[in-house]
Amino acid sequence: MIQEIIMPKLGMMEADINLSEWFVKEGDKVEAGQELCEIESEKITNKIEAKEAGTILKILVEEDNEVPIGTVLAIMGKAGSDISKYL
Repeated sequence: MIQEIIMPKLGMMEADINLSEWFVKEGDKVEAGQELCEIESEKITNKIEAKEAGTILKILVEEDNEVPIGTVLAIMGKAGSDISKYL
């Protein structure tokens, strides 16, 4: 099963949010609750955690990029899963 890692809304902020750092790379196996990346707005810094265990199949947004809320940042799932619709 594919899991999309999505840029969340931070508080009342509606502006784009910066993806400041990845703590994982493509091919890494992660556990539920593991920190995947750090994001920051003008006032808030937060970390995105994996909701379930899986493998990082594709990172779609590089570090130090501002992206809109709701943007798919990465794809996680079982190794070998079809992710062609994200490429």
